[in-house]
Amino acid sequence: MVEEYSLIHDGLRLAGRLWGKGNGPKIIALHGWFDNAASFDALAEKLTKKVPDCQILALDLPGHGHSDHKPASGNYAIWDDLRSVVGVADALAWSSFYLLGHSRGAMMAAMLAGALPERVLGVVCLDGLLAEPTPQEQLLPQLGEYLRDFSREQRPPRAFSSLEEAADARIRVMSMKPESALKIVARGTTQNADGSYSWSSDRRLSLASPVKLSMEQWRLVAKPSVPAMFISAKQGLGPEILKLLPELSAHFAVHELEGDHHFHMDVAVEGIAELVGEFVKN
Repeated sequence: MVEEYSLIHDGLRLAGRLWGKGNGPKIIALHGWFDNAASFDALAEKLTKKVPDCQILALDLPGHGHSDHKPASGNYAIWDDLRSVVGVADALAWSSFYLLGHSRGAMMAAMLAGALPERVLGVVCLDGLLAEPTPQEQLLPQLGEYLRDFSREQRPPRAFSSLEEAADARIRVMSMKPESALKIVARGTTQNADGSYSWSSDRRLSLASPVKLSMEQWRLVAKPSVPAMFISAKQGLGPEILKLLPELSAHFAVHELEGDHHFHMDVAVEGIAELVGEFVKN
């Protein structure tokens, strides 16, 4: 059983999909960059069958899916979005919860677990944990790129003749199965007056970040004090992350499953549901 969920936090409407009604484990699922809550549909359905008393909130992060865009003065730095996650947990009266993150959402999950270990019972990272590390000497050039990006005039949004055409555009950016792309696109577009479709996500999400973490800082993020699991997609980003962080297995239970970066939507759904189900039950 799934229902649409929304609330107002910091003046923004945040939307999501709420699975289950039990009193067991509470799980907040955080999607990747330019994805949305629909990316967890298949996994949440499997997981609520394996852990029947659990509740899962798959959140549309600000600027994604059905959630509002941030105001003109706002930005999408990863740590700013953590306030939205905590705000949603407070609104649901979830004093403690598990975090399940994919890609950028996995980075957020690991950060929040480290920042508020008294509230996070455990964290599961799906084929994501760190962004490209930035050397300290790049601090000011990175800030300059951010300032220049925000001063440029935004181009008109691209229009697609059909959802299938929009899904093809997503696949060209990040390889995934057509049915998975279509699921994300259906929740991540709006229909225009002429019948065409445009992305509903905030285009400012593609602008430069004001600050990026160094390798030393990412190593701190990758040492949560709560139980943690990292599930790598064999044809995704996971193998490269494991090369950058060879010490990861000292802090995470590490598993590898077949599939590309969006493996949690298709070929690895059953395997991930099994691993996550055992993780939250134990």
